[in-house]
Amino acid sequence: MPFTPKPNSALLIVGHGSTENPDSSTPYFDHADEIRKRGLFAEVHVCFWKEEPSMREALFMIDASEVYIVPDFISEGYFTQEVIPRELELDGPTTRKNGKTLHYCLPVGVHASMTDLILRRAKEVAGDAPPSDTTLIITGHGTGLNQNSTKAIKDQVALIAESTAGYAMVTDAYMEEQPFIADWYKMADTQNVVVVPFFISDGLHSYQDIPVMLGVRDEIGPAASQSEVFHQNPYKLREKTLFYSSAIGSEPLLADVILDQISDFDKTHHPAAPSPSENPPISDQLKQLIRRSGINQIGQIQIYHDLCEYPYALSHIEDEDLATQPAYGGLDQYYGPSKARELSTYAEDGEYRFTKGKTNLRRGWVMLLENEEDLRLALDQFYPALSALFLRFKEGELPVETLREKLGRQTGMYRYAGSISDEGAQKLVQKVCGPAHNCAKRILWQLDEHTQLDDSEASRFDGIPGNGPRESAIPLLCREACNHFVAECRKAAKAEFDNKTVASEA
Repeated sequence: MPFTPKPNSALLIVGHGSTENPDSSTPYFDHADEIRKRGLFAEVHVCFWKEEPSMREALFMIDASEVYIVPDFISEGYFTQEVIPRELELDGPTTRKNGKTLHYCLPVGVHASMTDLILRRAKEVAGDAPPSDTTLIITGHGTGLNQNSTKAIKDQVALIAESTAGYAMVTDAYMEEQPFIADWYKMADTQNVVVVPFFISDGLHSYQDIPVMLGVRDEIGPAASQSEVFHQNPYKLREKTLFYSSAIGSEPLLADVILDQISDFDKTHHPAAPSPSENPPISDQLKQLIRRSGINQIGQIQIYHDLCEYPYALSHIEDEDLATQPAYGGLDQYYGPSKARELSTYAEDGEYRFTKGKTNLRRGWVMLLENEEDLRLALDQFYPALSALFLRFKEGELPVETLREKLGRQTGMYRYAGSISDEGAQKLVQKVCGPAHNCAKRILWQLDEHTQLDDSEASRFDGIPGNGPRESAIPLLCREACNHFVAECRKAAKAEFDNKTVASEA
């Protein structure tokens, strides 16, 4: 059934993301791009648990008064039932907050169409292997944090086993709970084994961890985008023929599953038709800033208007002299915002820039843009949510979260970060933050309601890299401690505990 367009609504796709693997977020952006091309929503955005923009910051990016939130997750468990509702401050299927109506849909992985996608992926990777002599293993992470985390995989195993697919055996296996994927060869009596990762992305787990567990690789290698794809099916291992597929979430048809979950939400909850937003669009506000207020910089990006025949253009601030020369000074030319994410993901030396406020943005390019909406999309790839945060800050309406509030929301392995001492946190700001440590953001937060940050280069920095005039730049604002800082808090808290233990035993 065709999807009914929602011209007054926004779609927010929520993913996990990673501070270690640049491929983890790729499918989420791909799904958003595909849906955006179809013109079904007023706007389409993504946000993450471990990347930028964070869930707390994503809503600032959205103009529409109605937002459909779809967790691009495989299972209905720890993240979809605990983390996402907590971070977005949801109180049920529909939440009304700060003038917006938020509809929270089920995760994509529990949709009925996932069965067909798994079978499609298995057929693609092992088309010549007869199902009657093949074991199909659907593998996932596994966790003790929520018993529902493996339910989606177990449900798919049951559905495929009962189907007419004809596999000799269908079973589940996990990275961190039994049955373990490392024991794949013990599970199968058949000559052929097909392993399908039930993940959204070909990231850290499916491209780096699981291959080692299977025996396909001897050690963890680089991310897929930085190396040759390792899929060289079939593999002859343990006297069996092993076929290993890419993650199920990289299937392009996942965009349709996202839309199906929205349609299912509407059928179940019958939300009222939204009213158009009364606030001026962010793209119009950017136009005012650039054309009337003279803003021409954000972070390490130089912003031009009416450069040659293009209404807007972007380059690295250190390439301004080249960008304004004939033929753009020989800089690589990109038309439209589609390359912005790639340019912002890797530094010149290939380092993964999981925090976009880092001061190592690549040089050597110019991006030519047709309108304000393309400008907005590009800037949100280079500096996620930061244009919108500045607009709210300028009006005195940007809420800021203290470090203790941020750490108090951490769960799982990061819960321990909250035990860091005030002294340790103050030292960590000076060790991790500021331009001296490759971060160009202006810190707005403090330790708690009563404790400001100690005076330092990091706490004083204004969020504007380079030596250009400060009044013509949008500062990069840090309204909450980033995930990198939280991870460092966890390490520092553990070191404090270990030092106390050693001291007490001395």
